Amino acid sequence: MSISVILLFLFVLFVLVIVHEFGHFIVAKWVNMRVDEFAFGFPPRLFAKKKGETLYTVNALPLGGYVSIWGENGEPNDLAKNNPRAFGNRPWWAQLLVLVAGVVMNMVLAWIIFVVISYGKVDISTSDKTYGHRVKDVQIVVMEASPESPAYKAGITPGSVILKVTSGGVNANLTSATSLVSFIGAHNNDAFSVTYRRSDGVVEHTVVAAVYGLIPDKKAIGISVDTVGTVETSFVEAFKIGTLRTYDMTVATLEGLQTFVASVFKGSNVFKSLSGPIGIAKAVGQTSEYGYKALLTLVAVLSINLAIFNILPLPALDGGRMVVVIIEAITKRKVPHKYYSTVNVVGFLLLMLLLVLVTIHDITG
Repeated sequence: MSISVILLFLFVLFVLVIVHEFGHFIVAKWVNMRVDEFAFGFPPRLFAKKKGETLYTVNALPLGGYVSIWGENGEPNDLAKNNPRAFGNRPWWAQLLVLVAGVVMNMVLAWIIFVVISYGKVDISTSDKTYGHRVKDVQIVVMEASPESPAYKAGITPGSVILKVTSGGVNANLTSATSLVSFIGAHNNDAFSVTYRRSDGVVEHTVVAAVYGLIPDKKAIGISVDTVGTVETSFVEAFKIGTLRTYDMTVATLEGLQTFVASVFKGSNVFKSLSGPIGIAKAVGQTSEYGYKALLTLVAVLSINLAIFNILPLPALDGGRMVVVIIEAITKRKVPHKYYSTVNVVGFLLLMLLLVLVTIHDITG
């Protein structure tokens, strides 16, 4: 992994973390809580500067960040216990607003990115019911490529534009994605010569014959393609497209989470569906090769994933703390600090263990 990829990954991580923590920070200030620290990364500390009552820090482990609000963990401190600016002494609705603010900011970031990249010249499928009839400069674009498939081994990756496909001396009709799929199906026992364009130029490779196992009961070379063209969109259209893409990606992420949970209960190997810092860094590096729009799309997707992950009702996450606040609001009693603190520490250690295991899988998998 190159230095440039590592730096790009750290920048992406920095943006996601700062946006999330800024949500907590700005709302905490708004509801008159005392914010002691705004930190990127985890200790040991590299740099710190105090402005007003808040210490702004950059730490050595860039795997997250935090905002430290006075009295947020229910510490048995008489000063915090009696001061109206302590987290636990603010109204329950104020506490919930602070906790949910990070999630909201990540969703807003994703929405803004999707709106921005949907403005101007935008790639749209010809099958799109709203804009498909307006597309120009139509091309056949690879949407997905299965790892270890014949096509992927030939270097055909998502975003590649198919320019020419030949098999048995016959050229494929590339007027539509359907015509290409039909051609591959008719020549699935032969090798294919594929000319395609990527960000680094035009490439020609030979793809060995289609194989079984990629899709049920059929031979395939391992790619899905679509007929895509460009559409000039207005800001209003970009607003609509960006909003729809945010919604669709959020639904897809929730469905993926549901599938993941089901896999856990079935005893399946769930590490294949998880990525740690190493896996995300690789994805950032690979995606950046396809241009800034592809990279921004990945950032938006990661931001949505971060939001949904943080809202889960698990210890050490925003969602877990929200559960405590709701319990306290209903029972009118504070959850004892020793119980909350113990559960929180155990939850954090389990999350760190999961992170380590996923990272090991990213390296060895």
